[in-house]
Amino acid sequence: MSLGKVGKVLYTLPFLFFGVMHFMEEGFINYVPDYLPLASFWTYGTGLCFLAGAAGVLTGRHSASAFKLLGALLIVIFVTVHLQNFSTMMPIPIFTLSLAGASFALSETV
Repeated sequence: MSLGKVGKVLYTLPFLFFGVMHFMEEGFINYVPDYLPLASFWTYGTGLCFLAGAAGVLTGRHSASAFKLLGALLIVIFVTVHLQNFSTMMPIPIFTLSLAGASFALSETV
């Protein structure tokens, strides 16, 4: 296995974990901002997006699009969830931004 493939797998593992956690961990629903209705829809929908993005990257089918969509999802999460609680959630907002930037950068290499 090439180093690039190993890197892709290692980069994608957190998204698999995040996706599963959105379905398994009831506390994730508490992070949905109060101004969004249907909190469980957003929680499960986000988990599904993480899993779909990871599957797209790992299978090699539409990898560039999957990376771009993961990056966009992370930016939306940063703006809607992390910005309003920036100081109390540190360093998670910074990690979220760095993962988004890496997703966009990786989308140009596949």
